[in-house]
Amino acid sequence: MIFMDKRLQGKIALISGAGSGIGKAIALRFAKEGADLALNDINEENLDRVIMEVKHFGVKCLKLMGDVSEVEKVKLMVEKFFGFYSHLDILVNNAGIGTSMKTIFRLKEEQWDRVLKINLTSVFLMCKYFGKKMKKNEVPEGHIRGKIINISSMRGKSGRANYGDYTVAKFGIIGLTQTLAQEIGKYNITVNAICPGLIHTPIYGNTDYETLASINKDYPTALKEKPVGFPEDIAGTAFHIASTDADWITGQSFAISGGQDFF
Repeated sequence: MIFMDKRLQGKIALISGAGSGIGKAIALRFAKEGADLALNDINEENLDRVIMEVKHFGVKCLKLMGDVSEVEKVKLMVEKFFGFYSHLDILVNNAGIGTSMKTIFRLKEEQWDRVLKINLTSVFLMCKYFGKKMKKNEVPEGHIRGKIINISSMRGKSGRANYGDYTVAKFGIIGLTQTLAQEIGKYNITVNAICPGLIHTPIYGNTDYETLASINKDYPTALKEKPVGFPEDIAGTAFHIASTDADWITGQSFAISGGQDFF
């Protein structure tokens, strides 16, 4: 794929959880399209590697270490970000963790709290504190002031046994997305969610592509030649939402799953 247009040239994007997987793929796609970046993660080694990669595209990149589920860390990130950049055009809330794989009856309260805090509260905090700043972006009349992209999941559209904590968090992201789109739309800021299906990322540890496809054979894709997606599949949708092509789209949750039968 050749990126000639650089359609995000002049834009500034912040991506949480950018050290690997979907967050990394979005960072690389945005950099290829010309966006300057601020990248967040809690794994400094991974984040440093991604920053080195995006800088090969000639864009600026600010490193933002910190746990986005902690309000004081988010406030510090806001301070550091706006000490480096004048404004924020695109916020991608991607940071998250997987499920405990336990039934509701075996799920410990502390595990429930942890998954909801990292997967849902983090999105709320980032939207709240960075969104406040985005409302003040100076743009020509009638132009989009900013875009917020929240990474949910197909689990946010359909529950599954042993995924209770994760499912509730991802459903919550879709609800938050719809609510915030209504609240912040008057400032010409769009808010949308992406719901990935089964994607081969480091969240599955060392599981290879074929094994992951076999484990999930009960949830086949409509595209039989591609039973599992890749982070780049999600990055393409994130780019579309971030581009001017999607300026009249808000409050939506896009299923990017290869037509997997999750229902």
